[in-house]
Amino acid sequence: MRKMGLFGGTFDPIHSGHIEMALCLAEALALDSVMLMPTFVPPHKIREQMAPSEHRLAMCRLAAQPHANLTVSDLELTRQGASFTVDTLEALQRLYPDTQWYLFTGADMFCTLRTWYRFADIAHMAVLCTVPREGTDTAALLSYAAALETDGIRCYVHPKPVQTVSSTQIRTLAAADQPLNGLVPEAVEQYIRLHGLYGGGESDCRTRNEQFIAILRTRLGEYRFHHSLCVAEEAARLAEKYGADREKAYTAGLLHDILKDTDGKSQLQILADFGILLSEVEQSSPALWHARTGEVFLRHILGVADEDILQAVRYHTTGRAGMSLLERVLFVADFTSADRTYEDVEEMRRLADLSLEAAMCYGIDYTIRDLLDKGRTVHPDTVAAYNDIVLSEERRANE
Repeated sequence: MRKMGLFGGTFDPIHSGHIEMALCLAEALALDSVMLMPTFVPPHKIREQMAPSEHRLAMCRLAAQPHANLTVSDLELTRQGASFTVDTLEALQRLYPDTQWYLFTGADMFCTLRTWYRFADIAHMAVLCTVPREGTDTAALLSYAAALETDGIRCYVHPKPVQTVSSTQIRTLAAADQPLNGLVPEAVEQYIRLHGLYGGGESDCRTRNEQFIAILRTRLGEYRFHHSLCVAEEAARLAEKYGADREKAYTAGLLHDILKDTDGKSQLQILADFGILLSEVEQSSPALWHARTGEVFLRHILGVADEDILQAVRYHTTGRAGMSLLERVLFVADFTSADRTYEDVEEMRRLADLSLEAAMCYGIDYTIRDLLDKGRTVHPDTVAAYNDIVLSEERRANE
């Protein structure tokens, strides 16, 4: 039987104490995985204001990503309404048969379990688990657990405490634009700053692109980070030359390779988490994955909502028929950025200053020939992009 932990909460925001607790219990109980589940409306506490659910979900995903045994579920957010644990466990039992569930609660909530809605059913479906916090009364937790076990209820209290972290303190610091000093995972702090959560506001934090650069530093090696900055500069230059949005082009250039240095297994997991299936050609071409996973990561985890930027990132490796101006700018900028040194780069740069279409045609021809020489598959979108450009040029010539 599979063993899974369920750790629910408002996670407003998820912090280092949450992650430490999840990993601590997962190791102690030899669990296969732990599912983090942000609530839509907490039934046991009153909060007049919370960060929007999409932000709390995104922060959970960022916090979980470095840990292979942590997953994130949006089940309660999708269901909406008051998040009663018994309803969630019943739903999980249907979704994951032959699974033993371990319900994680904070030390403060553990001693209130008997007051929870349909507690007897909760206790029947899950082992009740907690970890003492620094400065809390471990003896009280053990005493409460012993009383529950007397009634035949399965419990586990970890013997060692985890760090005490206050979500209220984190929100206060964020609102004052103060450093969070490791109270949350670094990626979560960057997300909070990026979206101006907890009252800081975008005017009180660095610009979005500065935040994106900070995020890139944590996700890319030195070579790829430098390349991303170069592509951003070239994309902005080409955008200005051909009438595209300069700021969008710069942002797309920064972000186009955000998952390029992420290992293949992690990229496939991101796609699986969001129900995206790769075609057979895509499966055979790992070099293409980062464009697809990058778009998914930006959309669902970093909360980028600009479709023009998202589509530019998605198609910057393959191209496609009917590319937008921004997509074409990024596609060419990736070929002609200042760091590029391949044999034909100067010709590509010359063409880029004459016509985006001429540069794209040359670049796609270069790509297809290189793939054919290596006996590799050619993505259908690349063929479609080439045909679209050639046919468009023929139509223009015949007008």
